[in-house]
Amino acid sequence: MPTLMLDLEEARLAALHEYALLDSPADAEVTAVVRIAATIADVPTATLNLIDESRQCQLTTVGFEGSTTRRSDSMCAIAFRGGRIAHVPDASRHPIYAGNPWVDGRIGAVRFYASVPLVTPSGYALGTLCVFDTEAKSLTEAQLARLEDLAEILVGLFERRRQTRIAEQATAAAERDRRRLELAHAELRRSNEELEGFAAAVSNDLVRPLASTSGYLELIDQLYGDRLDERAAGWLAGASESMERMRQLVEALLTYAKAGNAPCVRSAVTLAEATAAATADLRTLIESHGAEVRVRGNVELNADPTLLRQLLQNLIDNAVTYHHPERAPRVEIAGRHTDGGHLITVTDNGVGIPATERGRVFDMFTQVDPARRRGHGVGLSTCLRIVERHHGTIAVDEAPDGGTVISVWLPGAVAALSQRRDRAASIR
Repeated sequence: MPTLMLDLEEARLAALHEYALLDSPADAEVTAVVRIAATIADVPTATLNLIDESRQCQLTTVGFEGSTTRRSDSMCAIAFRGGRIAHVPDASRHPIYAGNPWVDGRIGAVRFYASVPLVTPSGYALGTLCVFDTEAKSLTEAQLARLEDLAEILVGLFERRRQTRIAEQATAAAERDRRRLELAHAELRRSNEELEGFAAAVSNDLVRPLASTSGYLELIDQLYGDRLDERAAGWLAGASESMERMRQLVEALLTYAKAGNAPCVRSAVTLAEATAAATADLRTLIESHGAEVRVRGNVELNADPTLLRQLLQNLIDNAVTYHHPERAPRVEIAGRHTDGGHLITVTDNGVGIPATERGRVFDMFTQVDPARRRGHGVGLSTCLRIVERHHGTIAVDEAPDGGTVISVWLPGAVAALSQRRDRAASIR
């Protein structure tokens, strides 16, 4: 039965070029198959012909010197796309082949001619496996069947070569992508390190002049405050307030830089311990607002104690600072174990964060309500950086009573930490 052919020349040519066989030396295996074809047909000459837009390229030959000729002169180009074996005992007597240059003496004097199309799995004919002789003869059915087998072997070799080339190209592309990614990561690390170093250096350089300026303002108030009129006193108070805000911003920037630069050394720490350390640093703020901070679900975490304290300190500070004007601040910190880690939630009863703003609150210098001049938009950015150092996640949502709930997930083998603590306790 003839092979079903797709008579779409452009698609056939695309398939031929995809195999990248033209104008390339034949593999030893391919040449061996062509030699076997000549032996099976018991002829002195055989060739593997590839046919492109305008040429017949003899990829490898047996018994004669191969060449490239015009497609219009090719015997194989006449009917190879039909998918049938061409078996011509005497081409000089054949109505189609008798006038071909390979037959009438212009190129050769072929009499016996047989060719098998090389058809890809997709149904495109690339060329032929061709055997011929200057003497007339015929092949048996068994010989023709073996030539078909050899044609399938050749296509299999072409397909293997194509797949190997594709795999090599994919590997090379993956390696280039990997190298580009490594270089990008290295450049990003370098840029981050430079940025962190710059922020720390600039912030430290600002601390001294800020402290000096604040001291001079205090001296002016102490020594000359009673001599200033109301407008001058207002200016002095405004300058002092601005200096305090600048000091707080510098401290926030220093904390942000340290959060990204300090080593993340994990150890066993409980949520209650970390919360206690954070609230101790915020005692003045908490007491001045009459805030209540409590822990529910004291879990043991696998985290860097210093970074965890900074994380909770920023979240509690935000919760108290952005309190609701009609009620005392209340902050509840809860923890529970999850698969592969632990979830910490910090819930407050404050003013909340509008849904439209929640997607950007972790961006640097983002303030939900800049007009109220509370905070600097650095605290939640620092929290995000600390969580990323732990390879965790952080998200913001609305609390049931209208406040805000911050959810932090940190990975960690809690059970293993607990067991180590238990063993250490038993040793003591």
